[in-house]
Amino acid sequence: MYIVASLDLATPRLRAARAGNKGLTPGAEARILASRGRMKFCPNVACSHRQRTGTPAEYDVDRPDCADCGVELVDGPAYDAAPSSEPATRPLPPGFLSRVGVTAFALAIAIAGVRLVPLPGIDPAALPPRASLINLSVFAIGLQPVLTAALLVELVAWSVPALRPLRHAGPEGREKLGRAMIVLAMGFTLIHAYGISTLVDSLRLDASRLAVMGSLLGGTSLLVLLASWVTRRGLGNGFALLYLFPKLVDEGVLLHGVLSGTFTGEPPTAAEIVRIFAIPALLVAATIACARWPASRDERVRARPAGAEPYRRGAGPTGAEPPPLRLPTSGIAPALVPGSLGGLLWLLSTIGLIPYAVGDWYFQQNGAPLVVQLVLTTALVVAFGWGFQTPTAREAIWRRVREVAPASRPLDEGNTEILAALRMSILPLCVFVILPMFVDVGPGTSAFFLPLVTMFVLDFVAEARARMQIEGELVSVWPEHRVFAADMAAAALRSEGIPVLLRGIHYRTMARFAHPFVPIEVMVPASRAEEATRIVRQILLGEAPPPAVLQDEPTPPAAPKKKKRKKKPADDEATA
Repeated sequence: MYIVASLDLATPRLRAARAGNKGLTPGAEARILASRGRMKFCPNVACSHRQRTGTPAEYDVDRPDCADCGVELVDGPAYDAAPSSEPATRPLPPGFLSRVGVTAFALAIAIAGVRLVPLPGIDPAALPPRASLINLSVFAIGLQPVLTAALLVELVAWSVPALRPLRHAGPEGREKLGRAMIVLAMGFTLIHAYGISTLVDSLRLDASRLAVMGSLLGGTSLLVLLASWVTRRGLGNGFALLYLFPKLVDEGVLLHGVLSGTFTGEPPTAAEIVRIFAIPALLVAATIACARWPASRDERVRARPAGAEPYRRGAGPTGAEPPPLRLPTSGIAPALVPGSLGGLLWLLSTIGLIPYAVGDWYFQQNGAPLVVQLVLTTALVVAFGWGFQTPTAREAIWRRVREVAPASRPLDEGNTEILAALRMSILPLCVFVILPMFVDVGPGTSAFFLPLVTMFVLDFVAEARARMQIEGELVSVWPEHRVFAADMAAAALRSEGIPVLLRGIHYRTMARFAHPFVPIEVMVPASRAEEATRIVRQILLGEAPPPAVLQDEPTPPAAPKKKKRKKKPADDEATA
């Protein structure tokens, strides 16, 4: 904020107050300066500065627009004279309630459908005791085939050099990979449907195998359509929403059964209840601490003597700051691989690839599995974290950012920033490995489930707030799967005065490569979409900026032609 603070420009009342160390609020000081015609204010009630402080941003007269939102400034006295005429709370933007309704409707179908819509020919009342309607409903398969196909396509595209450019080629490349994912997902769905139809036959239920397979295929297709609908017309990523929250309801049912004694035969003791709730709470707290890491770095950046702007808003016309890396730099995969090590050893020993004594020793050594898992987690954090944001890739993209905004600060951190983020990622990942070992029931049983749900909720809240604060409808202009690249593109856009929402940035930070069905969507107001697309393509694809259009200079009027006079012949020539 460019507040006029020099004493020679202040009024006598302001100079006296400063000399006597009398505290003046920023608004009172601004009003004094505004009364002399030296201040301007941002009139945007959704300006990020106004949302933080409750007062409009104030600037000197030499600045034409607001550094926070880019809106043209207005004169101080005219605006500051009647602040009470504004509504106390900003009304909901158009279409916001419809987005909430779409999200709630799709989620209700995904949660209730699996419990209320049985397969054709199956009577829920006639099911054997060992059969569950959840496994024999139209939505029994869910979105799992789609998620498996997305991961497999991503692995193939990463391993095949000819397909690798499609992963970061924007909407065009992701559309090609998406078509392959849908075809593969339908194949996985049919295989899974055939297995469920075989289960129905083994239970001697009066149901047609063809009808069962068709219903399961239709149920999964409907969930895919609902997830796509939520992504386009709702709040948050629809695939993550319909994947996580039905599982969360199942975990809640399990937890209720444990607390009521239905599953265990007797209610748990007070110590067991504390442990059941404390472990998930610690997992959520560790996840939120990871999400807050860039913000805490922002506070240190803001406190520098240079007065740099935080990365969330860029730095206005003066350029942008390189955004800090997000935690965990490796995603949650390093906590998942060691957790499955015991099952892998058991499988290898069962089929004879390794001696059975190796797996038996691993399970019978007190503390050995935990030590092995922590060492392996630390090694994988370093390997994955370095691979997901190499210094070369960061420097290449930031070089293009500086081409768009030349005043941006150079990326002179070297490997220091990455190594610091890797060290900070080891602790929460080890927490995700250790804590689930202390509880066997409820949401704490999974080392990845609660962190993913927490990150999705953070993204959901961030999108809802952004849609209420940013003027205009937000549209997606670019899908990005690299977290650091999305942050750098957003910093460049904000430095150009374009408000940006990175939908799914927290979820993608936690899931990384494992959940390619949730990309980071760079969303901007529809009125700035064309400009934002051009900037993002220039930064992430290295496209050349459009040639500058030179205004045609008026051609000077042509000088009038002079008539040539005929030369009179000389006397001798005339007589010849």
